[in-house]
Amino acid sequence: MKSYDLAIIGSGPGGYVAGLYASRKALRVCVIEKGLIGGTCLNRGCIPAKSLLNSASILSEIKDAAIHGIEVSSYRADFAKVIRRKDEVVARLRAGIETLFKANSIDLVRGHASISDPFTIAVDGSQSINAKNIIIASGSRPAELRGIDIDETDCLTSDGILGINSVPKSLVIIGGGVIGCEFAGLFNVFGSKVTIVEFTDRLLPGQSREVSKKLELIFKKRGIGVLTLSKAEAVTRAGGLSVKVSALRAEQESAAGMPAELHAEKVMVSVGRRPNSEGLGLERLGIKAENGHVMVDEYLRTEIKNIYAIGDCVAGPLLAHKASYDGIAACDNILGDSRKVDYSNIPNCIWTDPEIASVGLTEEEARAKHPDARVAKFPYLASGKACIEGKTEGFVKIIGNSKGSILGVEIFGKGACDLIGEAVMARTQGVTIGEWARVVHGHPTLSEILQEAAHIFCGTAIHSI
Repeated sequence: MKSYDLAIIGSGPGGYVAGLYASRKALRVCVIEKGLIGGTCLNRGCIPAKSLLNSASILSEIKDAAIHGIEVSSYRADFAKVIRRKDEVVARLRAGIETLFKANSIDLVRGHASISDPFTIAVDGSQSINAKNIIIASGSRPAELRGIDIDETDCLTSDGILGINSVPKSLVIIGGGVIGCEFAGLFNVFGSKVTIVEFTDRLLPGQSREVSKKLELIFKKRGIGVLTLSKAEAVTRAGGLSVKVSALRAEQESAAGMPAELHAEKVMVSVGRRPNSEGLGLERLGIKAENGHVMVDEYLRTEIKNIYAIGDCVAGPLLAHKASYDGIAACDNILGDSRKVDYSNIPNCIWTDPEIASVGLTEEEARAKHPDARVAKFPYLASGKACIEGKTEGFVKIIGNSKGSILGVEIFGKGACDLIGEAVMARTQGVTIGEWARVVHGHPTLSEILQEAAHIFCGTAIHSI
């Protein structure tokens, strides 16, 4: 039986980052993985999806070339090459993690892990590993809808749709959250006729209503169908795929002329994710789970003091960077720190076109919690860099209180997912909006939009009336 200071179950962005961090802190580490190293993020999530979205953005730029006075007579996307590039990116990054493991003397153990006792993990029922500490980083999988049979061929999850090798002529997406909206924009650019069926009253219910409405208008302008307050009842396969749809309000059905059925070549179910906590031996150890989420305290410890859980298998945002944050925090606590996790400054990044990113409270949340909340907004249209690039759709919104504290920031526009990092830094470090306004930003850059919004909040607007 091999012995380690730390054994990690799962090699996703929580597990592999925790492993590398712990090894740098001189712990002897092993990572147990039953699938591909890198987990969902690298193999079936962030990286492959964003690779496809990057290819789509290049195609979109070609289509928009006329904005810059450039005439493009013809263009065609070779989807097979797009897929091949996606696979190459994933393979390269996967190999990179394996190289880092070897360089840091991390043992990668292949197989299914089950915790036998607080210090022992059985792998595939035949190999035993002894560990002083254990981190559960088992991740999550796409949630399913009752009554809808997913075969990952015609009716797919976000996992299955990443494996298709041709662009469907038509696509119905059940779920208008982050993943649904990203894939809607992606396949719209490649030529699919896309329709989104969303149960709530708007797209992206986690964002502000202003952003949700703005994205819906842009989608509809591009020919993407959006059916909100709508329920997908069933998917039938007789004579092709049909999605039975019902309106949640009778007046909506009559006013909008909503179809009772939607026909499509492919259907994608995108209704959230479920934690992978089954089969780990948690019940045997008395470790509690709620709706599949492993129960942990603010230090990410389970009921057993040397067993931690992180990432998608515990409560909190289902984000790769949150999992990595958890992984490092858990390692710090194993090493003797008393580090509580705080998710209030975890950024949300949505790779639609335009991009959407936020941190902290939305405008609605801030006004509900803080009577003195105020909002300052600066449009991309007034940015020199945005005008140069022909990307003037969007705005930056800073929400603050009477003391100038940053309650939240929301960005809708080109580069939002990169720009939000500055807002996260400012909010995490307690920078006031007044101090933010005095930070020098390069010109011409999109980052100046953040400074301009800060000036507006402080009553010292520069490039706005």
